[in-house]
Amino acid sequence: MAKFKKAAAVALCLCLAAGLTVQASGNQGGGVDYSAVFDAEYYYNANPDVQEAIGHDADRLLEHFITSGMKEGRAAKADFDVHAYMRNNLDLLAVYGVGDLSRYYYHYMESGKAEGRVAYSDKGTGDELASFTTSYNTEEDRAVNVELASSRINGIVVQPGEAFSFSNSIMSRTMANGYVVAPSFASGRVVSSVGGGICQVSSTLYVTMLLAAIPATERYAHSLEVDYVPKGLDSAIVEGQKDLRFRNPYDYPVCIHSSAKDGALTVSISRVETIPGAVM
Repeated sequence: MAKFKKAAAVALCLCLAAGLTVQASGNQGGGVDYSAVFDAEYYYNANPDVQEAIGHDADRLLEHFITSGMKEGRAAKADFDVHAYMRNNLDLLAVYGVGDLSRYYYHYMESGKAEGRVAYSDKGTGDELASFTTSYNTEEDRAVNVELASSRINGIVVQPGEAFSFSNSIMSRTMANGYVVAPSFASGRVVSSVGGGICQVSSTLYVTMLLAAIPATERYAHSLEVDYVPKGLDSAIVEGQKDLRFRNPYDYPVCIHSSAKDGALTVSISRVETIPGAVM
């Protein structure tokens, strides 16, 4: 980014435990100090495929990180996790999306670190790619629809390259399918409709998708601002017209887990190999 022009004689100088040193040489790094988000030894150890392709060469490791690693969201330093940075700074998520994760690294380098933004997590997530929780009022009619829609996406496995449709997954919004009349939005007005409230589930899933670096292939904003997710991160559903869709970009299946109980709606997406009894 143009904002990162620094005329330091040595823009990059990382002293590594194994004796590797990354220094600016020629145009390498474009005069940008990547030390806030990159450590060559850590990058080497955290990415076995890079080890095999590049070897223990600090300059080449940095080059790979700049050209590919950041975009892919690779781990490159112990105290910077791009996914934790996204999760802890949802205001950035609505602006940067998930098309090119390098923008989060650059934001942290430019201002995020100085602002004291949280860039890592002590929690080990295992196979979980992302999780997000929103709140709802269990005494409102819409709670029935929130809990029902949540249960219908729970356990769905999406194979590599396979498409997912939220609207299709939760079934048609009819009383016969268990949905009730509750407030919803239509053309900038609050109205009542069967299934009102399901958009909280789609919106919670949408945030989880972004945190898991899964871009939506179809998504719409509401005609009015919602209060259950940050601005710009909602996902409106209108049967036959508006849907939330994605295609699994990974080379492994992912599973959607969704739970709505006692006013807390949590949606997570995890990596799976096989799940006995999962919805395929």
